[in-house]
Amino acid sequence: MGNAASDGSTSAASIFDAAQTSALDKIVSEQSYMMSDSVWVTFFTLDQPLLDMPPATLQQFFRPYAHNFARNTVRSGNFRMLIRHVTRSVRYLSPPRHHADTIVTTTTTVLATESFHVINVLCVVRHFIKHFIEHNCDVVTLFATEGNSTSSSNNDIAVDFLDALLLLLFDAPTEDTYDLHLEGINLLLVLASSTAYPSTSTSMHPTLLDVFMTHASASDERGGGRPSQRADDLVKRLLLSYLDQLPAPRMESAAAIAATAALPPSTTSSWDNVVEFFSEIQVFPLADRSALLLLVLVTASNGGGGNPFRKALATLADRDESRMLAHSLPFSHVVAVLGRNIHIELHATLLYHALLLNPSFRDALCRPVDVDHFVPCVVYAKYILNKVWVQVLPLLEAIYIHTLSPPRLYTLLAVLLHLSENPPVVQTLHQSQVQDHQTWYQERYLCDLSAASVGVLVLCRVLKANLSVLHDSLVQSMAMALLWNVMQFAKNLHPTATQSLVKLLAHAAKKEQLLRPSPDEAAAYLATARDLLLCIQLGCTPRLLPANAQLMYSLLHASDVLNGLAMHPSEALRDDIAMVLGTVAYCRAMVDQGDDEGDGDDDGRMHDLTMEQVLERIQGGCKALAHSVRLYVHAELSWLMGLVDMVDGQPRATRSVLSIRSARRKHHEERRWTHVLHAEAVAGDGAAYHRPRMEPRQDGVVVGVDVGNVHGRAQY
Repeated sequence: MGNAASDGSTSAASIFDAAQTSALDKIVSEQSYMMSDSVWVTFFTLDQPLLDMPPATLQQFFRPYAHNFARNTVRSGNFRMLIRHVTRSVRYLSPPRHHADTIVTTTTTVLATESFHVINVLCVVRHFIKHFIEHNCDVVTLFATEGNSTSSSNNDIAVDFLDALLLLLFDAPTEDTYDLHLEGINLLLVLASSTAYPSTSTSMHPTLLDVFMTHASASDERGGGRPSQRADDLVKRLLLSYLDQLPAPRMESAAAIAATAALPPSTTSSWDNVVEFFSEIQVFPLADRSALLLLVLVTASNGGGGNPFRKALATLADRDESRMLAHSLPFSHVVAVLGRNIHIELHATLLYHALLLNPSFRDALCRPVDVDHFVPCVVYAKYILNKVWVQVLPLLEAIYIHTLSPPRLYTLLAVLLHLSENPPVVQTLHQSQVQDHQTWYQERYLCDLSAASVGVLVLCRVLKANLSVLHDSLVQSMAMALLWNVMQFAKNLHPTATQSLVKLLAHAAKKEQLLRPSPDEAAAYLATARDLLLCIQLGCTPRLLPANAQLMYSLLHASDVLNGLAMHPSEALRDDIAMVLGTVAYCRAMVDQGDDEGDGDDDGRMHDLTMEQVLERIQGGCKALAHSVRLYVHAELSWLMGLVDMVDGQPRATRSVLSIRSARRKHHEERRWTHVLHAEAVAGDGAAYHRPRMEPRQDGVVVGVDVGNVHGRAQY
């Protein structure tokens, strides 16, 4: 009967007894059955443990039933009757305080009063709706179709069904209700996945997800027309279920539910990744499905009508800061759970959306008391003065692992970029020492280096892979922006990190030279070389130069690369490298000054300097140069500020010049005057630099004329 598909194919062996199989055959047929018919009573007494069965077996068994049901319910209206009975049973099992609002009269017939019966019926309904969605049926219409049934109802069955599921999920799950909560979330996942199967035939009709979002944002009639709290309550409940990480009380049942049973198969890579995640890694089923449902709801669009779930996540408050707000969670706990699982795509994506949508969460993540949870149990770091541990190593490890996987790389880089926008976070990375060997980094043995040095290594690896393999402009932009933010506070970088910077610069320069006859192909390498030079320039500024002797040492070894770039036909690149060349030339002069001091044997032979001696001389030169630049800039600015005290014959307060000047402008002026001193310091080596002429603008801001331009980049 109903278990025979229209194409003549045979079905799998029945998993029900004879009476229940007969009832299911009748329900999916063309015959209409009233709400009081005995066929419903028989069907709602399913005792078989459906959740213990393999998902593939259930899917194969229900497929022909669902096929016939989708075709016949238009005439019979039995799907609507089924949903009405399921809604009554779910409401009956909702918490007692909801009964007064949900059970209208005491005469309402409830067919299933035991949770295991309701779980089985919800499982059957999930497979039916899943099949409807996969085959582009108008599911909303099927909910509303009465067919030839005489048991009519003016209620919106789809809305009532969703409301019953929400009321069931609003309360915390217990050991007795765990499977019921899990099946409710599985069903909501299927309902929300209707947009994964767009169809031209149903594109003009609302989907179940549209109905869901409209219902969640509708005014509460029982609350006097006040805005509904359904979206806020559901988002908070899903996050709490995610944070609790409750194991399944019966591992042979709930934990065995694969994600393939909750989600329709899809051709898109994002859904494939989710199915792969759930099928290969042991997880907490309720926690992970809660996170997945939250992501589906938050990322959905409502045709311009607004997304109440996205708004609920964006307005969630931090309970660590204020315990009086109802719509709040302890963000420190959220960060702790996310940090332990950041290498998994689902958790990284949830972290990304929380950072993107909720400014309070972003602020909490950058507070030392919270970011501290990003340390995995196998990674230890030196406890520094401000009591902050290394917090982004798991992110760097995930970026390293997924370097050649752009979809995951986008999310991870974006998360780290958001964190790097906070200066204290970057400063902490430079001050924190990673003492244990990082086993995930396979290129070489890594230990006793700063977390920022690890970041430089990983980012250089990403940039090189992008130039050679990915050719992705978004990866290039985010990775270079991250490198720029890290280099803003560069101090005491590890030799391996500085060498990786120089090697990447050499690689970009070499490839650009080879591809120079084809400007379009060489453009990416030229842009990378310029951006790297600008990052290296940051380490040459007086503020950072004393702490970057190792960077100067690596640049000295790369003199051939720098000299080659100095002869580049691009004037912009020559301007970018001028400051680096001047600093390197000064450091080389400091290393070679032993020639003038008679550092040799009695027979005139010179001693070979050890690496420690070279670094010591470079360190002394960096400190001396930085100090000289600061004195020079201070003297020149004092003279200039006195000059602009009289503008157009009117006195101007000296303080006004500094107030007009932004932090960025101050960095530029420091860089320009560094150009001047470098040119004078290395004039004996034939440097052809010209002192820029400084002129005050009419608004009092000091500007330089004929100095190298600096193109835009991501920064604070």
